[in-house]
Amino acid sequence: MDPSWKISEITRATLTFEQYQWATGSVLEDPFYSVEESSVSAPAGTLIKVERNTNTSLYSLPPGTALSRIVYQSKNFNGSLVPVSAYILWPHSPRSAPDGYQVVAFSHGTSGIAPNCAPSHIKNLWQHYLAPFNLALQGYVVVATDYAGLGVSKNAHGEPIVHEYVASPSHANDVFYSVEAAQTAFPELSKSFVVLGHSQGGGSAWAAAQRQAIEPVPGYLGAVAVSPVTTIIDPAMAGPTLSAFGFLTAAGMENIFQGFDRSDILTPDGVQKLGVVQETNGCSSTVVSLIINSDPTRPNWTEDVFAQKFQNLTKNGGKEIGGPLLVIHGDADPILNISLTTAAVEETAAKFPASQIEYLRLPGISHNAALTSSQWQWMDWIAKRFEGIPQEPGLRNTESKVAMPVSAYQKEVNWWLAPATIFYETP
Repeated sequence: MDPSWKISEITRATLTFEQYQWATGSVLEDPFYSVEESSVSAPAGTLIKVERNTNTSLYSLPPGTALSRIVYQSKNFNGSLVPVSAYILWPHSPRSAPDGYQVVAFSHGTSGIAPNCAPSHIKNLWQHYLAPFNLALQGYVVVATDYAGLGVSKNAHGEPIVHEYVASPSHANDVFYSVEAAQTAFPELSKSFVVLGHSQGGGSAWAAAQRQAIEPVPGYLGAVAVSPVTTIIDPAMAGPTLSAFGFLTAAGMENIFQGFDRSDILTPDGVQKLGVVQETNGCSSTVVSLIINSDPTRPNWTEDVFAQKFQNLTKNGGKEIGGPLLVIHGDADPILNISLTTAAVEETAAKFPASQIEYLRLPGISHNAALTSSQWQWMDWIAKRFEGIPQEPGLRNTESKVAMPVSAYQKEVNWWLAPATIFYETP
């Protein structure tokens, strides 16, 4: 990076804010997030490391929940073996199926592209009461992958692991193999499981359904994709979102495609800023602080041959799915336009009429609020899967009924969860 390039005070502040949320210090210095060379050839799904009883006092968790962490073997987009970390959030009294405690695999929304952006080392597990905490409080054992490149930063050869942002098939691998490894570590877990994901993780959940059609996994009961990423390039996409996709996918595309360079789609300033993210290990807040008032992508970057190839290989929709899929999206989402999801749902249903798809639209609801406003609906849907209630083939379109005027509802998350440090800060 050019030494004359200065980090702004805002970016320094965001880095400090992000570091305050670390539960265990930098993953680069935490021995848990390292792997031995002996694991280099372990098959995907192999449990590499388990921390059965993680120190919950380091985290901001709901009372009555426990935490474990694991490292396991997965596969990246090109099929290479890669170690990945995950957390397991335990309810006090888990729901039980005939084969063990019921498992929901949670696939998280964008936290960043650097190793320190792993939810397993963030005090509130990144999406806290938006989903994982509530799943555990409702009795589900939550198995949550960090994704390859977040958490474990180097492979067994000591080579850096690049996070392949929104390469949904890669994330789907991480989801399935995290469940397999968790079941090995804890045989009391059920073989049956449901996948739930939001945003980046919503794309991952949808990709899990597509993966299930070609590589079936026993015990898979279905997936819930909330505010999902379906495509990275589309005229309906808001300009800032399109630019952010170009910025965040550049490093991953270098890892996937020989001959691609980040400078093919990023401006010189964008290349510098991506370097800052990678050198500082900054996460989503840092990324926003760097690109919010500028466009780091080149004009017409979406026409780049590798960007188009990445789009075609990773898109969701228009592909066969295995098992039932619930798709949820708010029609006031400023980040991922609902029209993109609608098109993906309709294309899938048209090409594969027997697909079991339920599409729930949420009037007046934004990106993150899609998780909270529809919580009872996706909770009920998950419960039905474990109860063995079948979902009818075909597309079922539904829309939430709103009790109050849309304008009366809180639109965005305007708070963050942090630990109390003085006795009077707790109830």
